[in-house]
Amino acid sequence: MTIVEGLIQYGSISLAIIALIWKRDGMKKYVPVGLFASFYADIWCYIAIYFNLWGYHHKILPLIRDISVPVNVIVVPIMAMFWVRYCPLKFKEKLLWAFTWTSVLTVVEVLIERRTSILAYHGSYHWYHSYILWFFTWFIWLGFHLWLNDWKREFDSIF
Repeated sequence: MTIVEGLIQYGSISLAIIALIWKRDGMKKYVPVGLFASFYADIWCYIAIYFNLWGYHHKILPLIRDISVPVNVIVVPIMAMFWVRYCPLKFKEKLLWAFTWTSVLTVVEVLIERRTSILAYHGSYHWYHSYILWFFTWFIWLGFHLWLNDWKREFDSIF
């Protein structure tokens, strides 16, 4: 693992944990979404490894071959908690919210895939498949949160 790859992995963990500490008030009710997001990400990784869609070549914990621990256990759950917490109430704004988050994450993922050996797409899997997966995943996590809370939610402003 190169220095850049280590910085990406440890940096993403650090940024996610710092963001969670910074906005920790009120995050307790979103922990189930984070746990579900981790489980959901693990399932997709197992599917991807089984069908050879993508792979992780340089990891912090090399003994775990099927998932990326920094992403699936730390970064994705915290992102899901933030996304659900600050998601707008109106449908049109939710679509824009999902489009924005998906676009940023897909750009980061493509850069990581092309410039490092942390992530590698295989076969017929391309960035637009990842884009579609991320876009619908946000709404699955939001639906899970709403289902747990009897389809009720409050709006919480980022600022």
